[in-house]
Amino acid sequence: MTLGRIIQIIGMIVVLDALYFGIARDSMKIEVLLLFIGAVIFYLGRSFEKKGK
Repeated sequence: MTLGRIIQIIGMIVVLDALYFGIARDSMKIEVLLLFIGAVIFYLGRSFEKKGK
């Protein structure tokens, strides 16, 4: 498993956590912030994976 793939998985976990905050805790501000952070982390991992190939 490469570093890029691990970073992508971390990004997916952050996005799932964001959806939890939106559904269970009804906090739209934190949900949007965590969705943005998760997406940035995911695409950062994706770019690392492309550089490795």
